[in-house]
Amino acid sequence: MNIKKEEVINFIINKVKKLTKNEESEILAHTSLSSVGVDSLSAVLICGYIEDEYNIEVEPIIMFECKNANEVANEVIRLIEEQL
Repeated sequence: MNIKKEEVINFIINKVKKLTKNEESEILAHTSLSSVGVDSLSAVLICGYIEDEYNIEVEPIIMFECKNANEVANEVIRLIEEQL
């Protein structure tokens, strides 16, 4: 599976925007997730969406260990590559 990092970042940002009701805000790859309202509930939901989309298991803690969508995408890609 050849996943582009930019696609993963966009997927994460779109889910963050919907779950935090920031759809009109500009959220970039390096925008702090906590600053736009990602809390424990939205972290669990976002991880569920990531798991469904990429067929991997993701612990919600990565949403807090990783500060932004770019860092989360790096972790998602690492998990995908581990399964290959």
